Amino acid sequence: MAKLSYTNALNWAFLVLKKAQQDPDIARYLLIEMLGWTPTQLSLRQQSEMPEQQWQQYQHYIEIATTGQPPQYILGKAWFYGRQFQVNEHTLIPRQDSEAMIAQILRDNVHGDLLELGTGSGALVLTLALEHEYNRIVATDISTGALRVAQENVRHYQQNIVLRQGDLFAPVATEQFDVIVFNPPYISEQEKNIMDQSVLKYEPQKALFASQDGLAFYQRIFKTMEHFLKPDGKIYLEFGFQQQAKISKMFHDLATGFQAEFFRDVANNPRFMRIQRKR
Repeated sequence: MAKLSYTNALNWAFLVLKKAQQDPDIARYLLIEMLGWTPTQLSLRQQSEMPEQQWQQYQHYIEIATTGQPPQYILGKAWFYGRQFQVNEHTLIPRQDSEAMIAQILRDNVHGDLLELGTGSGALVLTLALEHEYNRIVATDISTGALRVAQENVRHYQQNIVLRQGDLFAPVATEQFDVIVFNPPYISEQEKNIMDQSVLKYEPQKALFASQDGLAFYQRIFKTMEHFLKPDGKIYLEFGFQQQAKISKMFHDLATGFQAEFFRDVANNPRFMRIQRKR
């Protein structure tokens, strides 16, 4: 029997995924992540023999990938801001879009107490904790399953983050913070017919969709944020790239006494906002 090289395995996986009408690039991603290699290491060893155990594991991953399950869920981990975090069906897969917001928060260099709402896997709040110093860090989520994942990531990175279960500000009802971060559900139910089917099938719906054309959580935040933000504090909210105009109008209607600045992501799309009290 001829030796199976990594190139042979990749070529097989490309064909299988293409036949299943899935992105063939997933084959390379899964192989690199499974092996713990860099793309350069794979390139240098592409003609090396692939051990039988690796080949069996890789076949299993590709078989799952043919169903449309995202590779991050297959592996149980995803990259964000240069680090890996555990993820599963209870948490959204962290996206590069959110990295622009994290970078801006770090540039603003705000110290004190930090709160993340709807933390999911904890990737955002953990990145901030690892990149910057805060006096106290709290993260909330309504999902028990998401908080279990966040707890595993907190334990892995050995950060002092308090996780609390509840809806938005409910777990911190009497507290105030210097920095509040939230990547809320912001997709309208009407957009389901144009979304990637793998997202709809595998990612948690409650973390994706919101009523009022995707704006329900912004309304809730704008109405209540003054009670939870310290006098010189800042709130950072991510939003869909087509929502800026509607969110801006809602903000000016509801958040008197506050000012907002809008920022763009790495693709130059409007992506997040920073809110603070007017001076």
